[in-house]
Amino acid sequence: MAYQKIVVNTGMSAAVLASDTNHIPNLPNVSIVTGTGDPVDSGATTTANTNTLIDTGANFLATTAPFPVVAGDLVFNTTNTGNSTATAVTATSIETVANIFTQAAGGEDYVVLRANTLIDISRDFSALGVSSGDIVYNTTNNTQAVVQFANGSLLSLDTDIFGTLTTYTNAYIIYVRGGKNGATVMQSADCCLLYVGTDTANDAMTDATQYVDVRVLTCADNEVIFKNFKVGEYLPIQIKQLFSTGTTESARESCLAIW
Repeated sequence: MAYQKIVVNTGMSAAVLASDTNHIPNLPNVSIVTGTGDPVDSGATTTANTNTLIDTGANFLATTAPFPVVAGDLVFNTTNTGNSTATAVTATSIETVANIFTQAAGGEDYVVLRANTLIDISRDFSALGVSSGDIVYNTTNNTQAVVQFANGSLLSLDTDIFGTLTTYTNAYIIYVRGGKNGATVMQSADCCLLYVGTDTANDAMTDATQYVDVRVLTCADNEVIFKNFKVGEYLPIQIKQLFSTGTTESARESCLAIW
């Protein structure tokens, strides 16, 4: 049964990203892993061949970081912009669908990425206890995903929030055992208050300093929309989820959970 918080408990708070599927990470009962993403592999070509990346100093079949490249990985030429999909791999070459490396003398920089994946070679996610159901925030891009499985320094995710050339090196926070499908799904005593803020940096959002709609899941599992709620206040009820749908856009990445 939910209990009423009489005053704001400022002992712990965290930024919230709205989601139609995930609970707010249960901060008092989780551990946190932070870092920045890495590519599957990177380097520079040493020669050119049609529809092939060649790097004689690489080991694309390595079993440790840099990770083995597999068919389906995305290959980017970052010197002469272009990208393609890997179709076959040897220790020193990657065959691609398109001919994106053309300099006969080599010297074209490349990055290999994998969709729906977070890689950080400085972390052993398995040893840190990361597992299926944990929530990952991309704190640079303000997006989130749920861990499907952990394999050493690699996480498979349900959403592709690190798999592009502009996001693979983004910063992240992992809430270990904090996912909606994990072991610490919010119970009544774990719920939080929500401070409602807005993105004042976006001039296009006319509601940035006024009133917003906030759709939440309460401790009693009731979905409620607070219409025209005043920014700078906290909701008068404990919650476990902030929805994206039904919440004004400028508030989706600007609220704080308070325990």
